[in-house]
Amino acid sequence: MVHLPTPVARFYALPAAALCLSLAACGGSGSSSNDSGSGQEPPVTTPSYFTTDWQPGTLPSASLSSPQGLWLATDTHVHTDHSSDGSIWRQASDDALPGNVAVSDQIGEAQRQSLDFLALTDHRTYDQHWDPEWTSEQLLLIPGEEANGRPHANIFGATDTVLDGLSQGSGMEHKPTQQSVWDAHGQGAVWQTNHPNRDWTNDDNSPNDHASTVGVNLIEAWNVAQDIDLQLAYAEQRWNRGWETGITASSDNHFRELWLGFGPGTVKTHVFTSAITERGILNGLRDGHTVLSEGGNAPFLTLTADGQGDGIFEALPGDAVTVAAGDTVTLKLTVTGSNSLQRLRLYAAPGRDSGAIKEFTPSSSGNSFNFDLPRPDTDSPYWVYAELSSPFGRRLALTSPIFIRRSGLNNAPQPEQTVPDTLLLEDNAALVMGDRGRFSGFADIALDGDDIPLVVAEQHSEEGTNILFRRGDSEILHPINTLPGSARFPRIAANGDTVWVIWEDERRGQIPRRPEIMLRGSINGGRNWDAEHRLTADSQRAIRPAIAVLHDGTPVMAWSDNRRRCFDLYVQIGLNSEAENLSSEKSCEDASALDTRSSRDPASLHPTIAVLSDDTVVVAFQDNRFDINPGWTGQTGYHDGLEGLDRTDPDNWEILSRRRDPASGTWSEAVRVSNNGSPDDAFLEGSLADRHPAIIADGEDRLVAIWDAKVLEAAGVNSGIFASHSDDGGLNWTPAVSVGSEDTAMSQRPALALSTDGSVQALWMDSRDSDWRHRIWGSQWQNGGSWAAARRLSGTGNGVWPRAAGNNLVFGSDRGADAQGDPTWWILHRTPDTVGHTESETPSLNVSDWIRRQWQNLTQTGRESDHSLPMP
Repeated sequence: MVHLPTPVARFYALPAAALCLSLAACGGSGSSSNDSGSGQEPPVTTPSYFTTDWQPGTLPSASLSSPQGLWLATDTHVHTDHSSDGSIWRQASDDALPGNVAVSDQIGEAQRQSLDFLALTDHRTYDQHWDPEWTSEQLLLIPGEEANGRPHANIFGATDTVLDGLSQGSGMEHKPTQQSVWDAHGQGAVWQTNHPNRDWTNDDNSPNDHASTVGVNLIEAWNVAQDIDLQLAYAEQRWNRGWETGITASSDNHFRELWLGFGPGTVKTHVFTSAITERGILNGLRDGHTVLSEGGNAPFLTLTADGQGDGIFEALPGDAVTVAAGDTVTLKLTVTGSNSLQRLRLYAAPGRDSGAIKEFTPSSSGNSFNFDLPRPDTDSPYWVYAELSSPFGRRLALTSPIFIRRSGLNNAPQPEQTVPDTLLLEDNAALVMGDRGRFSGFADIALDGDDIPLVVAEQHSEEGTNILFRRGDSEILHPINTLPGSARFPRIAANGDTVWVIWEDERRGQIPRRPEIMLRGSINGGRNWDAEHRLTADSQRAIRPAIAVLHDGTPVMAWSDNRRRCFDLYVQIGLNSEAENLSSEKSCEDASALDTRSSRDPASLHPTIAVLSDDTVVVAFQDNRFDINPGWTGQTGYHDGLEGLDRTDPDNWEILSRRRDPASGTWSEAVRVSNNGSPDDAFLEGSLADRHPAIIADGEDRLVAIWDAKVLEAAGVNSGIFASHSDDGGLNWTPAVSVGSEDTAMSQRPALALSTDGSVQALWMDSRDSDWRHRIWGSQWQNGGSWAAARRLSGTGNGVWPRAAGNNLVFGSDRGADAQGDPTWWILHRTPDTVGHTESETPSLNVSDWIRRQWQNLTQTGRESDHSLPMP
């Protein structure tokens, strides 16, 4: 066991009530505001657990040592046929003809081009990661998505698709874009501006509203499918207004026919990482530690800086050094594989239009050049980057900039359009775990026999991810995974002092990706822990576990697993039983030689478990087996001839459930809980993409299920929360109704809890507040199936991924983090009392009425999208 580290101990200095009043930047916005229209209410109940007096403190100082690590090469923008336009014949036919770019095709080409890692960034989908071909013995594969309708943005390392919400009109067009940045960061992911000359600028190349999005980590400045000079000019515009980002190079390849000259690895992004792990790579991308080059055996160029004058070059591209005006920074440019005909130039703010500030002539491979650069006496942002070009001006290599800050100046971005300051909403949340400058997230909570909250969460380090446990009455943090750096997505369950934690673990390494499910137990409330149990040694990829307990403390475990090809749902009861496949009736089929998109691999994902008083087990999960072609996106059709064939976007996901009889041990057939649309009609107007279920039993063994859903439109629409209940143990479910519906809000990723008074409480992420932030909102289920008005349950800053037990709520928050360059996310705890004044909202709607409102909202906004806007 370990005690709270020193960086956390200093958080105890200020009372929570003074937290945001003491900060210049609360909630990752750069400043704070009370202009909420929320009124001022008496302070909410202060929780008696965890660390109630804390403050974020300051970011750790940058290391002054020489960086230790290695450069890994990738192409940051590659598509497969999981994108609706992922192959040439589909683009030529408005996405209607067969495809010929499989996941294995792009991975194979990346391997042939000697890339080290790869993210497949398919349009507005995460489904490529459920493809059985998403595997490699040579490359480190990391999750990727090209999100949004317009503007496009790549997201690296997310755990879930990032949705693009409803636009709010002129001057606020960047609202859903900004919210997607916060959503990605709340998953510990990295966010990149794609082909900025197309999506992020006006016709005259001036920045549009979306360019005001803050928190961007990377800018795609060398996309060979677009104008690379305009892309770099856009990046310089952002740097001149205070953005501090790295840059990337990519092929943006969709077509195997263009592999020669425009395929994966045509240009390369090299990322500096401390370890060959997903987390190490994501940290390098987030920090902008990138240099770019042509593919093949092109020259390799790096730029480092010594800001201390001690001969140690501590700063990499993407880093910032702080000096007084007039002080000198020593730069080192190192180039290998070059020749004397090439030109090495150094550019500085305000940009390349002002000409190079220094030019060097490489004479042979391995040249290094030092240059002393005084920091100009100006209040404007200042930066410098290096470029190597051929005698004819063709770019060969390029570095991300090093930012040279002036002491005492505000280094926050200055957007042309406003990004609202965070609302000052006091919630008296206590700190469960977190360090400034580090991500903590994906918490879960249970109660012991004395109703003491028990929390597990994921915490990121420089090289990996770990699971930590904390009791509400203790300052001790217990590491759960015995092999550091490999654990993710914990879930916890307890019965009395018997506690179980389950998680996803990659201790076997990440090349290839072969996560397994691990379990660990305690019989004294988590004060000590027994040995780990491996549940899935024979699996290909076992992911996203869930756990509950029977009344004698026996664990009930569920996860998704692709050992037979597609991802199935497995459930195991007790340590000595065999896991059962509860989705084996699905058909999983390989593709034909004529169409990569003809494979059928429906996925059963995101299990959630409830246990009734007689130990009946009910498991609910997300499944796309009823979709016309599961896993393959395309413009959703409504019986439109060719336009309506063979595609939905997103998939027609459903929530299913199965029930286990405790006497016989047999499972019921799968029951459709969300039950919208029709298995026989993929394009029925009532179809929704139903995802992220949660399930719970109340004190009378009535089951309540909840999930989020959106209409079958890939971008420009919000998701909502829906619920259903069952009075017969999960064999039949009532028609779904919306919960806390608000047209302007992106509502997603719900959870359920049984309060101490016996009522069922729903909680979810929601963006309805005037400052655009995601916060935790909730509603109480009332007898008869109705839901009370929604209430705000978290305060200042973003609040994400809620979980609750009894009268205890935990969630992730960026409270007090800087607007850019700060990966800080905490795990906070509070009682779920109302925060601030809550306005009345639309009452519960049936599915048909809710869908009609979404299509009306989308049509009225007219936000630009890659797709037309079908209206049922």
